[in-house]
Amino acid sequence: MNSNLAQAKTLEDAITANIPLRRADPSRSLGRIDIHHDPQPAEAAWAELEALAPASIYQTRRFLLPWMDTYGRENGILPMIVVAHDKVGRPVALLPFGIRRHGPMVLAEFLGGSDSNANVGLFHPEAAFTAADLRSLLHAAAARSQLKPDLFLLVNQPQVWEGLENPLDIFPHQASASFLHGTTLEADGRAFVARHLPGDKGKKLRKKERKLAGWGPIAHRVASNPLEVAAFLDVFFAQKLERFRRKGIESSFSSHGSRAFLERTALEGLETGTPTIELHALFAGERIVAIFGGGSHRGHFHAMFNSFDLDEEIGKTSPGDLLLKSLIEAKCNEGLQGFDLGIGEARYKTTWCKDPMPLFDSILPVTGFGHLYMLTESTRRHIKRWIKQSDWAWPLVQKLIGRA
Repeated sequence: MNSNLAQAKTLEDAITANIPLRRADPSRSLGRIDIHHDPQPAEAAWAELEALAPASIYQTRRFLLPWMDTYGRENGILPMIVVAHDKVGRPVALLPFGIRRHGPMVLAEFLGGSDSNANVGLFHPEAAFTAADLRSLLHAAAARSQLKPDLFLLVNQPQVWEGLENPLDIFPHQASASFLHGTTLEADGRAFVARHLPGDKGKKLRKKERKLAGWGPIAHRVASNPLEVAAFLDVFFAQKLERFRRKGIESSFSSHGSRAFLERTALEGLETGTPTIELHALFAGERIVAIFGGGSHRGHFHAMFNSFDLDEEIGKTSPGDLLLKSLIEAKCNEGLQGFDLGIGEARYKTTWCKDPMPLFDSILPVTGFGHLYMLTESTRRHIKRWIKQSDWAWPLVQKLIGRA
């Protein structure tokens, strides 16, 4: 456990322990800090920072506003949008937080929950933030929120995004359980694919593709109208939920809010060809054998969810791998620079993403009750990381799950 975290008793202790002050530009020192439980008054500042700040799609309004209205509302999450301005009133930072009850605890977290694979704040790239500035942001959020948090649970944060350091890494933190699997794309999609599927790997996948063609002509299609969106999502939910049912695992995809969120984000922007979430399907004849969903922001594509046909014979052709190969090649040819496959351990992720990005968690107590929770949560996350990064423990867990 991080020694700073273990010794901290309150938010003040946790976020001041051994934090080096950084040189700051006095003209960029913080002025007004606003706390919004209704996102609407924050949208102008949000739009301004969204256009400038290094961030992922998971911090955009087009992703988070629908998420708050659907899955977030269904799960009792209260938005808490923290907006900081400089001394002349320009927005320089926005933290998209939400507050929820977890048993007797009240937790403040990044909005997006498990649907977000990379959590960062929106920080003006020309602004410099001192430790005092960042403490002020969290103190203001804790003090002025309608629902007073016991603890800030800020997980799965990249230390660097778009080449710039995450300002929140000054707070005490520990390594996250899993990595974010991402890669830098190339302009020539075919060459990129060949480099990642050399020799026998490429031959085996081409052989599987020929076998899959026995069910009919293979085609990679992107949902382009509401009827296709509905059809692709119907298949995705049927495939995904059946897979979880067979494993005996409860899935968040079974909730009404999850379906509503994906429908809304797949439809918004569809008329202009820029939906928040693109739905990609691999067809064998008229049968959809795999689905991938994801979205782009600032030249980076984030793959968010996938499913595949559970027919045993079709499964032998690896339809998910075939669709992913086609999707990555397409994103190269579209001129995107980055691609990620999200958090978690899987063979297909390491095939394409050779240099996984480490993430970190900050667990910052506000109250004494929050401090007790911090101690247990930090330990739990350490154990989870050990299991997931173990050469033998994680494969064993996966095998046991598969037998369930």
